[in-house]
Amino acid sequence: MYGWQSFDEIVRGFASCLKGVKESSLRKEDALAELTVYGNVFVLVVSPPRRRRMISPRDLARLRERITTRLDAYLRRTLEAQLLHKFGYVIGAAVIKSEPAVRVERLVYGAIDEALAEAASAKDRMLQEKARELKAILQRGQIFTTYHPILDLRSRTILGYEALSRGPPGSFEAPDVLFRMAYDTDLIWQLERVCRSRAMRALRRLDADQLLFINTEPLAVLDPELLGAMRDSTVERWAGRVVFEITERAAITDFTTFRQAVQLIKASVLKVAIDDVGAAYSGLRVMAEVEPDFVKLDMNLTRDAHNSLVKSQLIKAIARFCEEARLPLVVEGVESEEELAVLTNLGVHLVQGFLFARPAKSPGQGTVRFPEIAGFG
Repeated sequence: MYGWQSFDEIVRGFASCLKGVKESSLRKEDALAELTVYGNVFVLVVSPPRRRRMISPRDLARLRERITTRLDAYLRRTLEAQLLHKFGYVIGAAVIKSEPAVRVERLVYGAIDEALAEAASAKDRMLQEKARELKAILQRGQIFTTYHPILDLRSRTILGYEALSRGPPGSFEAPDVLFRMAYDTDLIWQLERVCRSRAMRALRRLDADQLLFINTEPLAVLDPELLGAMRDSTVERWAGRVVFEITERAAITDFTTFRQAVQLIKASVLKVAIDDVGAAYSGLRVMAEVEPDFVKLDMNLTRDAHNSLVKSQLIKAIARFCEEARLPLVVEGVESEEELAVLTNLGVHLVQGFLFARPAKSPGQGTVRFPEIAGFG
């Protein structure tokens, strides 16, 4: 998500921390190695104490504490608070016991496998604890929704609002962390139900011609509770004004499920938007095969588009495709006048971004800015 350069920087930082531990707390004959070509597994091979033949569990616990202290301090210095919640590590340890009948290489490899297994077990325990936290959050309904307006520059009106879900302050606040953990702990349907319920409370606050855009995971569309709700007369009353946004990235990993999800939504008179178009390679195929009601351009293409010929040409190509296919195109992430100028010169008129408004607790709250643009309005 953040690029291999960011990952490599973190790996180098971890290596530096471990070297610091080795230099300050260990002996010259102790060894530090990187175990894999991916650079995410490090191994410290520590000599036994000078006065004892075996290292004790207390020795290992002290060493683990020193390493953890250094790594945690490094992460706090290096990563923003939002990123800090997304990054984790685990430590496993094992003791190499002397067995004269066994080759030393086999003893070393056996100990490394044992340490890796302990680390994996620690990761499982961490996931179990996170699952308990997430279940408690869902049971208490601690999901918060804000609403971000989508503007139509031609009519100078608000087309609708995108519902944005957040967890409570802390490690589950960021939505990508929240949903990744829901997938890891098989709680995605439960999370989607709470998010959807919170989001749809705003329907009564919308103007008669405004839409509500709700982000939806493809697998959540197969939730029997959602399928049942789609047939409810109360939901049908609002169906034509609800747009389910499904990210284009999902089509890459499982296009069959993605297409099935879209078909189920459209069969229920709900609308469909393909989100994050341009973030992956399958965008045109997705749009051609599922024929969505809206296309939402990935905000990374919007960012600094005025300084990138490649980005502006990609936006131009997608905008032309959408115009010819009669697919309304919404461009997200507009934050500057320069970015907006590129878009309006290409004829884009449905936009969303901090340049116009910030997310608010309810539709209609907060200030919405409509810029003066020649040729619109």
